[in-house]
Amino acid sequence: GEPGSGRTTEAQRAAGPGACVLDATDSVWQGEQTWAKGMAALLESTGDPVIIENVQLLSEQVTALAAKCVRAARRRTVLTSTPGEHLDAVHAPLAALCNARCDLLPLRRRRHEIPRLAQSMLVDELGAGRARLTADSLRVLAAQSWPGNLAELRRVVQFVAGRRSAGDIVPADLPASHRGVPAPTSPLRQAEREVIVAAIEAAGGNRLQAARALGVSRSTLYNRMRALRIH
Repeated sequence: GEPGSGRTTEAQRAAGPGACVLDATDSVWQGEQTWAKGMAALLESTGDPVIIENVQLLSEQVTALAAKCVRAARRRTVLTSTPGEHLDAVHAPLAALCNARCDLLPLRRRRHEIPRLAQSMLVDELGAGRARLTADSLRVLAAQSWPGNLAELRRVVQFVAGRRSAGDIVPADLPASHRGVPAPTSPLRQAEREVIVAAIEAAGGNRLQAARALGVSRSTLYNRMRALRIH
């Protein structure tokens, strides 16, 4: 799933309580060799299931080692990743080991769930019966593009909970960045946006690499990102 779409929550649900978590993001500051040694040692031991987060960040060399370790692992292993062609290329050796796959839809494709999710998050923040999002507020929230998915929605709910802890939460209580109703997006424009987002994710956030994959210059990619409100 995309960043913020609930990958960690789903992975923890799949792995069960007590799972050990490894995050490939840590390889950036630990160094790949140190991170890979820790991963290998953990998977060689017995114990609770292991979750390896953000495998899209692993290099081809570490991916090959991870696949070897997972194949021989004495623990159940759950992997998380962004979507993209990398799962059929660089990270295919790992993806091929999965007996089951769960694709998480981005929030913009789950608009009908936004009112329920937002109200539930508000209860988590304030408790039941203290405040509620009005129908107008929920309508505005449902119309947003939500590039940050569930994590972004939670941040917005936390903002309004801090601003109004009781009573009706109206559109004026929402952050300025999420207060307006965006202009309708044409299917072609939306398709272009999704292609660019997928390319950036497949490149691990490297925009130069994404531009090359799309066959455009980096400046062209930045121009389209600004036009399509991709942050």
